[in-house]
Amino acid sequence: MDGSHDYSFRNRDFTAVPPLSPTPNACGDRGVLIGEEWEIAAPRTDSRLFRYFTEDLRRFLEDAFGVSLRIRRVPDAPSYARTRRKCILLAREEDMPDCPVGSDEAGAYRIIVTESGVAVIGKTERGTAKGVYDLEDGMRLRGECSLLPGDWTRAPLFYPRMTHSGTELDTFPDSYLAACAHAGMDAVIVFAGHPDSNLHGFEDPDALWPGSGRGYCDFANLVWRAAGYGLDVYVYSDMICDVHPEDPEAEAYYDASFGALFRRCPGIRGLILVGESFEFPSHDPHTSGIRCQLRPAGETRVSPGWYPCEDYPQMVDLVKRTVRRYSPEADIVFWTYNWGWAEKEARLSLIEHLPRDISLLVTFDMWETFTGENGKPYRIDDYSISFPGPSRVFVDEAEKAKEAGIRLYAMSNTGGRTWDSGAAPYLPVPFQWQKRYEALRSAHDRYGLCGLMENHHYGWLPSFLSLFAKNAFTSGGIPDGDMLWQIARRDYGGGAESAMAAWEQFSRGIARVIAANVDQYGPYRCGPTYPLLFGQTAGELEIPSVPWAWHKGGGIWNPVYPDPVFPDYESTLLRFARVREVRSRFGEGLRLLEEAGRDAPLKEEIRRQAAVARFLYCTYVTTEHVIGWTMASRLLLAVGEGSLPEGSDAVLEALGLPDASPGSLAGYMRRTAEEETENVLDALECWRVDSSIGFEASMEYAFDAAAAKWKNRETERSLERLERYLTEHGF
Repeated sequence: MDGSHDYSFRNRDFTAVPPLSPTPNACGDRGVLIGEEWEIAAPRTDSRLFRYFTEDLRRFLEDAFGVSLRIRRVPDAPSYARTRRKCILLAREEDMPDCPVGSDEAGAYRIIVTESGVAVIGKTERGTAKGVYDLEDGMRLRGECSLLPGDWTRAPLFYPRMTHSGTELDTFPDSYLAACAHAGMDAVIVFAGHPDSNLHGFEDPDALWPGSGRGYCDFANLVWRAAGYGLDVYVYSDMICDVHPEDPEAEAYYDASFGALFRRCPGIRGLILVGESFEFPSHDPHTSGIRCQLRPAGETRVSPGWYPCEDYPQMVDLVKRTVRRYSPEADIVFWTYNWGWAEKEARLSLIEHLPRDISLLVTFDMWETFTGENGKPYRIDDYSISFPGPSRVFVDEAEKAKEAGIRLYAMSNTGGRTWDSGAAPYLPVPFQWQKRYEALRSAHDRYGLCGLMENHHYGWLPSFLSLFAKNAFTSGGIPDGDMLWQIARRDYGGGAESAMAAWEQFSRGIARVIAANVDQYGPYRCGPTYPLLFGQTAGELEIPSVPWAWHKGGGIWNPVYPDPVFPDYESTLLRFARVREVRSRFGEGLRLLEEAGRDAPLKEEIRRQAAVARFLYCTYVTTEHVIGWTMASRLLLAVGEGSLPEGSDAVLEALGLPDASPGSLAGYMRRTAEEETENVLDALECWRVDSSIGFEASMEYAFDAAAAKWKNRETERSLERLERYLTEHGF
């Protein structure tokens, strides 16, 4: 396994439940016990969704508790249930007009639990499905085949909750669709660069983005399969748009791309358009008027995709009209991700002139500026949970959307993953996520925020955070803190308090991360794969990769660390101090998590949770080593050139070195290389426990056995170059 990728995480049934035994959450005889004398009643129907969740409930009870219930599929399930005791009825509101759900949300449901029976009544079939999963979640938390008596109604706060695939780019096996539905997701997102294909496949010379692939995608089949799990399908456009909407040929040109896609598959729920992948030859004088891939050398103006162009409303309107000729209800989603840097007036003017019958997607956390301990500003450059949000940019654009009457969505990253780590399947920082949940609920109430894009191409994978988020985004759910405690008790049993303390340390640590491009597109993106270099160029580096990856071999991270250190050494020192603090917090959290897991009931799950946390710790160790190595090597090169730059004393103090002698600096670099080599091996053990570690759908494996071997060999090369440099300079 050391020389290859693994992928075994894809073989898990993410909705499977191990045999459960009572946990400290169980309430004993206060619950309504479900036993073999019970049965499940459901309408006789051809609905694939209804048949799926009915069978799912039966399988859950059998797998988790060994309780095998008969399914009764009858023409009139409510009437049948009234004649039976010990029956779990699954129905829709229209089947039971005497039991209204009490919410207008399509995903709402009502659950009634008595000693004689249980009823799950959905506003629609999708609502009934959500109610069934709620029953299952409750019994998993209790570790007992019982339900608390009561009558409650719940409804999703956000629709849609959209996710890209986390198992493989643009690939959605049925098992993954089922996991999405259980986690409360409503829609999946697939890329499209042509009317018949997605980005997963062989390299496409005609693609918008060089290096991206093209594989045939049966969009209609995906829509059909997703509907069987209660999910919609959104398409994320990578269509080439090289004609201005005022051009006489524009209507025909865009009908051949966007129109053809929806003509062939009108069941696609929506279309996502974002500046960098929706560039067109804008007439706005602030821009070059040509997409970034074609912009000539020497052009200093930004490409249209990175500015709120005054003619974007025309472009959006044209695409909207084109799509809705074939799918009148299609949701056109316009995302403002790329120009949060631009002047507020231009951004809000764009929103003011957009069509009112579309959805505006605004990133929740980006472009926010803070003041560091050194008194200088720093910014969130890309997605990060270090700042829960909302950013000032989000607030400004959300207020404008509300004023304009435009439906508002947020890019929220609440699938549990951000660019704070591109190679971890999720970030186990629930107290920080809770702050984001609270902020999103506040935006729901204040601005009418109604939909979420929960991740980008890195996708989503199930974790203990999935239920935490689903509960937070459901009206009538239990308080966040109570839910987290119940999850800790479910997973860690008597070690729940230590698990909570560990999560608190991880959460406090992530809050100190500085989400700067130099690290987010560096060691944070690929984890311990990131190399320690001494003079190597990017062209010399043969980073392990597979040919079918969209972002091959470091294609979405900078393998040569771009921080020059001087003259802006204070920024480097701030990031160095911060990542040391983050490492310390994660180290303490790991100690607590290992303590929590000693007597945990679900050993395999706990081993995987510990591996993810340790891998993140290893990532912060790598980042500390990369920054320290870079500072030492920059000083060594300065010594070789005969002069030390301003700030050298502060850098030496941070490195714990007495002076800038070549021996002192080289000694630091050798120790760092040795420690980093061991760190890579520690990270490799994490990957062996859980092969989802290191995987990101568009990069494939950013860290694995092959990457670890390459990284440590590159470290050896750097040390060899260091020794040659010392010899050549007579040090």
